[in-house]
Amino acid sequence: MDEDEWGRDPSVRSMRSAFAAIEAAQNRFLDGLGVGRTDKRLRQWRKMALHLFEQGWAVAARRGMPLTEKDAADLYLCCLAKVLGTRGIEAPHPCLPDNPAVMRLLEEKG
Repeated sequence: MDEDEWGRDPSVRSMRSAFAAIEAAQNRFLDGLGVGRTDKRLRQWRKMALHLFEQGWAVAARRGMPLTEKDAADLYLCCLAKVLGTRGIEAPHPCLPDNPAVMRLLEEKG
């Protein structure tokens, strides 16, 4: 018996890939900012970024706009950068993704 029956489901595999892309992009982003993985502020920042991410995802779903793995990672990074900006930590331009479609998602109210 296959121990990971869910892993055969294409939608589950797609979500796992999207979350892996988000995690990898987040690690590069935080490294670029010099924020350590053990920074106690990260938990709250990630929680706030996740909330914004979910709103953006909902906007995309309402528009019928499928998000690729890259789009999901870009959306999360933009959300995290927005949260950090409210905390006085500005992400330099090279750290932020250049994805106009994702930026429009964040501009629309969730």
